[in-house]
Amino acid sequence: MTKLFKATLALAALILLTQVSCSFAQSSPVLRSTWGEYGSKPGQFKYPTMVVTDANNNVYVVDQHNQRIQKFNSKGKFLLMWGKPGNSEGEFNYPYGIALDSKGDVYVSDMNNNRIQKFSPEGEFIATTGSYGEGNGKLKYPYGIAIDENDILYVIDAFNYRIQKFDVNLNYLSKWGSQNEIGIKLYMPHEIAIAKEGEIILSDRQNHRISVFSKDGKLIKRFGDFGEGKNIKGGLFSEPHGVSVSKNGDIFIADRYNYSIQQFNQKGEFLKKWLTTAVFDDSKHFPLGIAIAKNNQLFVVDHYAHRIYKYRY
Repeated sequence: MTKLFKATLALAALILLTQVSCSFAQSSPVLRSTWGEYGSKPGQFKYPTMVVTDANNNVYVVDQHNQRIQKFNSKGKFLLMWGKPGNSEGEFNYPYGIALDSKGDVYVSDMNNNRIQKFSPEGEFIATTGSYGEGNGKLKYPYGIAIDENDILYVIDAFNYRIQKFDVNLNYLSKWGSQNEIGIKLYMPHEIAIAKEGEIILSDRQNHRISVFSKDGKLIKRFGDFGEGKNIKGGLFSEPHGVSVSKNGDIFIADRYNYSIQQFNQKGEFLKKWLTTAVFDDSKHFPLGIAIAKNNQLFVVDHYAHRIYKYRY
């Protein structure tokens, strides 16, 4: 074998290895940056919950125990915030979920006030709906919310064990989710997202599974079961919370007590998972909210670390 031939083979092998390595790197989430710490100053958090991004890749975070919403650019630069404790317009009592409509207006589930509030992108109060109760438009501790391509708002009415639908003016439209209707009992569902084809994805927290419904509440499929520990296989959850869907339809789940994010395709087939804290110990860092921006950046809220993680995938 000539030296030239050997050199050619070595070069070809190097090129192939580089291509494989690049391909793997592109398919694996990469932690790009983090921001936040415990506190009440701008850019600090006290037990943040959910997150959403707008058309300009700005990031809105529910800063729950500070009773406010904070807005950042995609690099984590603080832009503005609004809210304070209370039950008047623009005030919060442990907000939880957040969603944006096609105009960029912001909807927040004001959990312990049992209502939904609507704001402009600058935090100006627009409207509110809801009060404690079981009737149409009444709420018992609303958790996650999501808005579809027709600007229909879906609200997890957690302790009424149902989903309620509203228009952008917060007028009640319909409800679904009772055990008689769907054949299963939703047990503390926490977060909701809209799939690429329009189906509704719920993280059914205490059932440790993901349930997928049609827009009118017909159960399409379920996937997941209980599993906890560092070496559990993909598709097992310990209280899943945040849900987000990428442009190609992949589903990302914040698996809270496994300190990880799990990724599935549209069929609910497991693809990959990764630890958000790089450890599996008693640090009590829990991924809770998750959002995917239009530029393929993925933002994860760590509830107990009081921090935002930004990934590129």
